[in-house]
Amino acid sequence: MIVIKIIVVLVGVILSIFLFRKAASTIDIGKINVVSYIMYLFLAQTMIGASLVYLGDHNHYTMGYVLNQSSFDIMYYSVLATSILFPATILAVHKLLRFDMKECYAGYLEKPTNVNFERKIFWVVAAIGVLCVGFLMLYMIAIYRKVHYFPVFRLLRTPEDFDMGVERQLITSVAPLGERITNLTLHLGLPLLSYLAFAYAWALKKSIRWWIAAVVLIGSSALALTSNFEKSPVIFYFFVLLLVILYIRGRLPKLLVWAFIGMIVLYMIFIYGKNGFDFSQGIDIYNGPIGRTLFTQVGTLALHFDLFPEILPFLGGRSLSPTAMNILGIDGSSVRSGKVVMDFYGSEKVYDGTGGVMNTLFIGEAYANFNYIGMVFSILYVAAFIALFVFVFLKLQKNPFNIAIFAFLTSRFAQTTQSGFTDFIYNFQFLLVFLLVLAVNLFPKIWKQYLGPRISGRKKQKHSKQEEST
Repeated sequence: MIVIKIIVVLVGVILSIFLFRKAASTIDIGKINVVSYIMYLFLAQTMIGASLVYLGDHNHYTMGYVLNQSSFDIMYYSVLATSILFPATILAVHKLLRFDMKECYAGYLEKPTNVNFERKIFWVVAAIGVLCVGFLMLYMIAIYRKVHYFPVFRLLRTPEDFDMGVERQLITSVAPLGERITNLTLHLGLPLLSYLAFAYAWALKKSIRWWIAAVVLIGSSALALTSNFEKSPVIFYFFVLLLVILYIRGRLPKLLVWAFIGMIVLYMIFIYGKNGFDFSQGIDIYNGPIGRTLFTQVGTLALHFDLFPEILPFLGGRSLSPTAMNILGIDGSSVRSGKVVMDFYGSEKVYDGTGGVMNTLFIGEAYANFNYIGMVFSILYVAAFIALFVFVFLKLQKNPFNIAIFAFLTSRFAQTTQSGFTDFIYNFQFLLVFLLVLAVNLFPKIWKQYLGPRISGRKKQKHSKQEEST
């Protein structure tokens, strides 16, 4: 039996990588794109761990919560289906669109970056940036009043009895002008502005003002993202800066890639050490950053199949945002499936008040809400969504604004595949960014073809009337 399982795992991994490589056109890290990025996250955070669990390795703590042993096999076969259907769907959509990913992506990387209206855009970025940085200062003051320290200094000098989980809950509750304003300003506005400033600085090379703006905004963004002691957001943030360099330069230098990997390793050692993990006792695949990467999301996915519907009924769409629920006429309160799983299986962090959401591959949330039909639909839907995203952005003009947005969404969409399905249906921040892209890319054309000629025509008529009256 174990021999058959090993063959299934090997064939599944090889076939999945083959299909992802075809869909992404390249799996070279130096030319990474959203499809290959999703593949690497999927392999590291889901496929490897799921394969080990399928082969009988149930030693990670999350596996101990599973009540029905059949949940492990169901979890693996669902992951296997995703590993094949997801890249196959991207290939199918691109074939229907007659879109050659390899040719178009290579062409995009080789194209020069167009820089237009640089001076006007700088002053817009500077003005909005001042507002965002000002709000960040207000936010830091509010945090200090709540916990009596600044998070960045507490990271550098941490008392022995300091519990970052408890402190995170206290800091997360701080919202000087409301939670939505805080999220839009610090978790969307600041990062987007910093990516935009960095893209212009890199494209123009010698523009001192853009480099100053980039340094200030990048520093402010890093400060905001580490303010609640979360481990991974700052890593994904700096990775987007690498994507900006890639899209402008055409390729990431190997030295830069290895330097970034080294930075991640050092940062993870630092942050896990601050969270109380003792590296002196050795590192294994079940604890610390390695266990978190390989097994935590896999265990959570198994718990989704274990919990629904044997113990709790399917959520029936309640993991959608309240806005989407109102539009679709779904009754009840909004609740993410990861929160339900965390609460039910009684992690010790739930009891001490520091438990949040147990994130997993997007198919987990789709299954918890809509059964197996919803899970299969989610694979096809998210893959088609990603395929269309790539198709649209590679057709847009290559300028610093589009590059910054492309890099930002590449990272956000890849991360979202590892956290939830419903964000691909409705997410306010994604919608806002899409509207911004439409406005910036369509307005110049509308102005040139419609508004500009009409306004100039009216001015000429007014001028001719004035001449006649005189």
